[in-house]
Amino acid sequence: MKPILSMCREAIMRHGIDQALTKATQATPYSRGDVDSSVSLRKALPAARFTTTGDILADSIAASVEQAKRGDLVVYRIGKDDPARLVAQAMARGAGGILTEQLLPCPVPQCIVGDIELAMAAIAAEQLGRPDQKLLTIGVIGSAGKTTTSLLLSTLLKSSGVRVGFQTDLGVNDGVVQTTAPESLISGSSLIQWLGDAADAGSQAAVMELSDELARYGHYDEIEFDMVVVTGSAIGAGDFGPSGLQCVLERLAADGVVIAPADDPRAMKLIEEQDVRTVTYGVRKAADVTAKIIDQSCGMTTLLVTYDDTTAVMETSLCGGAMAANHAAAVLVGLLLDQPLHEAVEKVSTLRSVPGRGQRLSRYGHASIVLDLGGTPDRVAASLRTFRSGKGAGRLWVIQAIDGGEQPEILARYGHLIERFADKAIVTSLPSSRENFLAASHAVLDGVEKCASMRLVADRTRAIQWAMNSSGPNDTILVITGDRYQTAMSARTDLQNLEAMIEKQWDKADAADPKPALKIVG
Repeated sequence: MKPILSMCREAIMRHGIDQALTKATQATPYSRGDVDSSVSLRKALPAARFTTTGDILADSIAASVEQAKRGDLVVYRIGKDDPARLVAQAMARGAGGILTEQLLPCPVPQCIVGDIELAMAAIAAEQLGRPDQKLLTIGVIGSAGKTTTSLLLSTLLKSSGVRVGFQTDLGVNDGVVQTTAPESLISGSSLIQWLGDAADAGSQAAVMELSDELARYGHYDEIEFDMVVVTGSAIGAGDFGPSGLQCVLERLAADGVVIAPADDPRAMKLIEEQDVRTVTYGVRKAADVTAKIIDQSCGMTTLLVTYDDTTAVMETSLCGGAMAANHAAAVLVGLLLDQPLHEAVEKVSTLRSVPGRGQRLSRYGHASIVLDLGGTPDRVAASLRTFRSGKGAGRLWVIQAIDGGEQPEILARYGHLIERFADKAIVTSLPSSRENFLAASHAVLDGVEKCASMRLVADRTRAIQWAMNSSGPNDTILVITGDRYQTAMSARTDLQNLEAMIEKQWDKADAADPKPALKIVG
């Protein structure tokens, strides 16, 4: 094996991953009972300012001032809490201190910080004994493919006998309990708490889907990453400041490594500027690990995955070039864990479907239906390319649900993409923004050359039913739900409702036109 692919051995051995890979044994679970919950705010927050005292020792943080007990740290959030009431309650209940962003007129000791949420994360990390140091931490960041790559990595680790927790926008697992969270991706103190739960559950690794925006504002600053996997394309920094990728790379451990996309020159340039240890994967360009599509039909893709002078064949139902890149990234992590190429390929290929990521529904005699969450132009473009190339002899129908509150230039780009790739295009609305559909659809048409080729249907259910009734059995209907602000719970619920509606529509069509019964004679 090349020396570059052994660069994570120190981190692997430090977290006991090598034992799990060879013996399928669990490392000694981390116990919070061994951690002193009393935290010196001076130590946790060295840049903070203090009043009436040089330090505050916090045994616990009150959930609210009304629930505070003697000695608790109370948090004052500007714009949410009434300062006069909070001060009175804190004094009456004997609070040990107040964490605040502005000086309050009261004798209770105060710790004044620049950002409450970042301070809470630093305190939580100290209280829990730095749980990120107890786990092999893998962060996944990029414009597209984060959820799928995170689940592929989790599948790889679990198949290797490693107990792993994962945090994605489709679900959360602490290594024992898997849930569909009612909120979006967590960060800051909530993410630190989750890491502590994963360590308590005996997990040895944690895979985290990261938000570029949250990374830019420092919400991952209390986590040290052993691996950073970059997917999709590098996201720009916006009007000012560093990009989220740059911020995450600053949190890379000294013996950590970046798994980088050779196909994305912007990402490669950013990573090279950070001077970190890097291994690469790619679909189009030369890399340490490459994945080439040799066949894509009937909802299945066959890949040739190559590392050094070894090639393995992989068959997966997760189709398209973007998915091939995600698989290559996951296989590369397997190689970093000292697994042979064929074993890593076999383990990664066991993940057969991801809800809302090219999720295929099919029934004999009807067009295949693919559900995709979309959410950004990059994700939509990747889905359109995938299913355009895999549609076979039939037509590609695209139903794009749009958010009435989205920026006009984004909506115009959706229109351009749909017109370019779809044989039949339908623009519909999210259930929550039907009242803004007319204005939003006009913005979509601004990116279209032949407006008459677009059908506008405000009701998403009726749009899907019309496409199902008008399509042929060899066609593919791609439904892009388009809500980027959905929580994990609402996304899964929406997908389940769509599945139920589609199955009901198929049942109705089959009842109206029953298929002839086949009889075997002889």
